[in-house]
Amino acid sequence: MSGNPTLAQWQLAQELRKLRGDRKFGDVVKAMRTAASTLARWETPGDGGAVPGAGAIERLLALYEAPEELDRLLALRKQAREPDRWQPYDLERSYRSYANIEAQATSIEMYQSQLIPGLAQTEDYARAVIEATMHPDSDLDREVQVRLTRQEILSGESTPEVWMIIAEAALRQRIGSGKLMAAQIDHLIELSHLPKVTLQALPYSAGAHAALTLASFSILRVDHHGLVTVYLQGPSSHMFMSSEENVDHYSRTFNRLRASSLDDGRPTMKLLQHIANEHRQDRD
Repeated sequence: MSGNPTLAQWQLAQELRKLRGDRKFGDVVKAMRTAASTLARWETPGDGGAVPGAGAIERLLALYEAPEELDRLLALRKQAREPDRWQPYDLERSYRSYANIEAQATSIEMYQSQLIPGLAQTEDYARAVIEATMHPDSDLDREVQVRLTRQEILSGESTPEVWMIIAEAALRQRIGSGKLMAAQIDHLIELSHLPKVTLQALPYSAGAHAALTLASFSILRVDHHGLVTVYLQGPSSHMFMSSEENVDHYSRTFNRLRASSLDDGRPTMKLLQHIANEHRQDRD
């Protein structure tokens, strides 16, 4: 977890909740002389959480009769407050958290109905998408570089298991030129040959399917940390959902999408090659 403040905060919040045990939430709030919302944020992993001060951790551990945990939790607190690799890019908080979790993930399952997933985008495709959707005060080159830097996990030493399901609409939607799109789909075909990447196309012929009302979602697992979360990205907001109920729901949805999609390998490759050829023939 070195250099990953998001996961350090996540673990610290989980540890504090575990140490509270069966003690009533309200009793701890009174004993700590703090606000209920403050204690709730200390115990909340992710964007809704907050890192408590060193003194607060010490008082909590005294209340929980666990002073032996102080050094370990203070070390987590220190790591949670350290800068990460994304600090120079000034990322929006949720996106920054996503990038940090993604960098340590042991498996990633993602569905996209409208766009090629960021991990699989060529530089030209990413640039065209970002330029079309960016805020007026955004830095195009910086945002493209973030996307390309995220993709390094596919070629690193600890590559996650990545399963992508991409709807046919995303493959056919022309972003930039036909040449650009053909190159993008050729890149998908190349990625599908990586040992830890599985790619399925969800064809139009699938008809009604389990994610019909969803634009996209990702399920990220960090096994060595015991973290599983669902990430939903919208035009103006982003959300992590880590409750067992939500994780189960989206896991079932993803499994149903697998069944509706073309098999990985030849069936998916045949569609990708066909669409790539159509883009190549498209006159700009």
